[in-house]
Amino acid sequence: MKIELTDDEVTTIMVALDNYWHQTLNEWEADTNNDEILTQAGSAEWCWQKLFGFQQDFRNSIADAVGEGESSCGGCAGCPSASETNNEPTASVDPFEIPTQSNYEDMK
Repeated sequence: MKIELTDDEVTTIMVALDNYWHQTLNEWEADTNNDEILTQAGSAEWCWQKLFGFQQDFRNSIADAVGEGESSCGGCAGCPSASETNNEPTASVDPFEIPTQSNYEDMK
């Protein structure tokens, strides 16, 4: 089965699942002998986790498409090769040369 939802629709469903999860946990705390209620809470949490994963994958794909994702890997069809990217550090910092309150006045 394939269902297409907008990001807002997924968020709405996730909020409903979260509210249901909290409600069923409260019911379970009131009636600790009822494992069915705990199972329902676990199912709601499982569904929430699945939707959260799909939503994050979708949002990451959008970020990658507009260039906000992680740096290129060099192995994908659309990525430049590793030799074409500049992943080398542009500067090095000696932690012993970081300005402190005591040596800041000397640097002015």
